[in-house]
Amino acid sequence: MQSIITDKLLDRELIVYLPDDYDDGEKRYPVVYAQDGGDLIDPGQSGTLRAIKQLTARGELPGIIFVGIVPFDRNDEYTPFATPNIFEPGKLFGAKAAQYASYLAHTLKPYVDGRYRTLTDAPHTGIMGFSLGGLISVYTALLYPSVFGRIGSFSGSFWYPGFTEWVRELEIRNAGQRLYMNVGHAEGAGRTTGQQWMVPNHGTIYERLLQTGFTRSTASMTVYESDAHSFSKGVLYVPDAMKWLFCHS
Repeated sequence: MQSIITDKLLDRELIVYLPDDYDDGEKRYPVVYAQDGGDLIDPGQSGTLRAIKQLTARGELPGIIFVGIVPFDRNDEYTPFATPNIFEPGKLFGAKAAQYASYLAHTLKPYVDGRYRTLTDAPHTGIMGFSLGGLISVYTALLYPSVFGRIGSFSGSFWYPGFTEWVRELEIRNAGQRLYMNVGHAEGAGRTTGQQWMVPNHGTIYERLLQTGFTRSTASMTVYESDAHSFSKGVLYVPDAMKWLFCHS
């Protein structure tokens, strides 16, 4: 049975999912750091974890440790620049992404590597999230390419003001990373809050990555049928994304 452990580091709650055979020996495992408390593999929200376990049982995917990171305030921690908060008029997004990314790379990962039997190198270390969680996952991995070698963005909020410009200007140092991202074909259509740029910005960022060391063999973008920002649709792609990220060299 998959072990689910509630852990804590510096007052931040962590939800750790250990593979079925974790207690059977001394094997070490890849780790995926998942935003929003690990909502993408939460058994209460989807069948993703069950599907991943089935892939592992069939030998199609290695056992993976998932670390769900509960945010203090996702509108602050997952946003890289201070811009008007479209969800809370009159407020700004907190723009604490740089501090949060540093925490993941320099505080959380060493803690997890010391507490659990992990494979510590970048090719065995992933990061993923949905929506703003996808945005912060890509942002963090591009800042720390030697730490996070496997990236999953599911309907990442690439509409966020200034993000495509940041990617264009960043000196991207691809150290063998692999990136999977998806988006609904009409997400943001009809919006007037900047979210109308959701799909075009995915294309812009993807093309930028292909110009800076990524290839179509190391960066994948899936556009699926959806006219809304849908967790229930985006999450369906997580098992195949894990196979693509961790079962190819």
